[in-house]
Amino acid sequence: MVGKLTSIVALAATLALTGNAQRQIQGITFAGNGDAPNSSHNLPKNALAVAPISDLKSKAFACRTSGFNFPKVESYEATGGEMFIVAWDKKEFESGPKINGPCNHWLASTASGTDNLKWFRIGERGYTAADGWCTDVIRRDGQLVVSMPDDLPVGEYIFRNEIIDLTYAGKTNADDPTMGAQFYADCLKYKVAGGKNQKMPTEGLVSLPGAYLATDKGLLVNLTAEGKPPGDKYTVPGPALHNQRKPVAA
Repeated sequence: MVGKLTSIVALAATLALTGNAQRQIQGITFAGNGDAPNSSHNLPKNALAVAPISDLKSKAFACRTSGFNFPKVESYEATGGEMFIVAWDKKEFESGPKINGPCNHWLASTASGTDNLKWFRIGERGYTAADGWCTDVIRRDGQLVVSMPDDLPVGEYIFRNEIIDLTYAGKTNADDPTMGAQFYADCLKYKVAGGKNQKMPTEGLVSLPGAYLATDKGLLVNLTAEGKPPGDKYTVPGPALHNQRKPVAA
């Protein structure tokens, strides 16, 4: 049902590597499929429990995995147009190393398999003077609300949530291996079972890795001592949002 609130329940692990917690989505529950306590089986089998990725050419860039080997289990269903919540362990965000940056939400259809996936952005949260970064919203509320497009073809998709930490983004990772924007990306699979069932988008499709350059506006940023963008102004990196969707203010 359009507008129905669906819950993605995600628990972030506390493992840290080189000072960075993994902040990894571990479960998903969609309305209409019972109250599944945890669908970590919908994560790729080889999801890497590691720190974020700074190498924009890494083969693990898309989902912090070395491939898309999803278990052969029934996908949870989502209705096109409904809202859902992506949630993290709030305590982990409050106690772990503070990260500062925006969030992107992506989808990719698996109608043709998982080789050479083409991704498109369905949402973003950047920075506002009132609420700070997307990561500040997660730290405060423990969750984000995402809107599912209502014009997608029925079928299976991979949802990708991406947090970009800009704490060390004053230099590129290529110029200094200890620097660069850091990507916390996690993927879950599910099935779109309703909506307008239109054709797949043909614009704004990108490959991951391949969508970003280290020098992109929004990735090479010198934050202030307080972790704010220069002049309190910031543009979230990435291709145009799907179907001219409007960004969600953080």
